Amino acid sequence: MLRRIGYWLPVGICMVLFAQVAFRGLRPAWCERGRLIEAEAMLDARHARDLALRAEIQRSLRARNDPIFLERQRRMRLHAPILAQR
Repeated sequence: MLRRIGYWLPVGICMVLFAQVAFRGLRPAWCERGRLIEAEAMLDARHARDLALRAEIQRSLRARNDPIFLERQRRMRLHAPILAQR
């Protein structure tokens, strides 16, 4: 009887270890995985929105440094009151 228990003891230890990892290690990890997938989707959307804002700001900065654009803005400010009076 003891020989049989000794023979199967390594298998039993491995099964107990696997059960502990499966129920105490994998289950919380799977739950956390779902939460992280949702958070990743939210961060991807925020990142895309921030990249669009960055591109808009860069276009605005390039326009403000363009001498032709600045001259057009200056002329519009000069002639806007005349156009508004009509």
